[in-house]
Amino acid sequence: MKRLFDGTTVLITGASSGIGAAFADQLATSGARLLLTARNPERLTAVAGRVRAAGASVDTIRLDLTAPGAVAALLRDLEARQIAVDHLVNNAGIGAAGRGTKVPVEDQLRVIDLNVRAATELALRLLPSMVARGRGGLLNVASTGAFQGLPWLSVYGASKAYVLGWSEALHVELRGTGVRCCCLCPGPVATGWFASAGMSTPMRAIVQTAPEVARAGLRGYSRDKSHVISGPLSRTGAWLTRAVPRAVAARIATGFARPRSPR
Repeated sequence: MKRLFDGTTVLITGASSGIGAAFADQLATSGARLLLTARNPERLTAVAGRVRAAGASVDTIRLDLTAPGAVAALLRDLEARQIAVDHLVNNAGIGAAGRGTKVPVEDQLRVIDLNVRAATELALRLLPSMVARGRGGLLNVASTGAFQGLPWLSVYGASKAYVLGWSEALHVELRGTGVRCCCLCPGPVATGWFASAGMSTPMRAIVQTAPEVARAGLRGYSRDKSHVISGPLSRTGAWLTRAVPRAVAARIATGFARPRSPR
C-alpha cells in the first residue's frame, strides 16, 4: 500500500471523525501528503495534529460540502495552492433517520446534496487530471445499506445505492487509464452515528471499528477492487439480499434501521 501512496496527494472528505479520521490515521505513514476537509474546525485540527505527529504532511480545509458552490470553492483553493490531487477519498456523508413522510424535506435533500451531488461533482472534476497523469483514483464510501431498500433511512440508503452503482461503472470505464475506482461498503460502524440519529445500536457482533473499516477500504483500493464489503457478517448479509425478492430484503432491513421512537 505504501508504494501506491508514497509521494502522492490524498484528499479525504469528512475527515474530522469516524471513518474519515481513521483513513487519515491509516495513511499517516504512507508517504502521502494529506488534505483533510470537514465542517468542524476543532475536530479537524485535532485529527491533523495527531496525523502530523505520526510524520505526515497535512493541510486542512474547513468546508461544508452541502453549501452551494462548495466544490467549486474547494477546487479554486487547490488551484491557488497549486495542489494536484492524486487520490480522492469521498467519505463525507450524512443520513436523516425517520419515516420518509415525517422527516423534513430539507433534511432529506441535504443527504442527496452531500452523499450524491457533492461526491459526484468532486470526483468528476478531479478525475480528468488523474487520467491525464495516468495515476491515482477514487475511493468512495457507501454502505451495506446500498444493497436493499432501507426503511427509516430511505434517502440515505438510496444515496448509497447510487454511490455503489456509480463506482462499479467507473471502475470499468477507467480500466487501462492507470486510475482506479473502489467503493467501500461498511456495515454498522462504532462512530456514535446511531445514537445521534436516535436509533438503536445494532448487535455488537456486526459492529466494526472505524480503523477496521478504513483498513479494509484501503486494502481493497490498493488491490484495484471494484468494491469492498468490510466485515464477514456484513458481507454475508449483503450478499444474502440477492437470494430473496427485493421487497422482502427491504422488510428485513426494517428491524435494522427503525428509530427507537419512530417519527
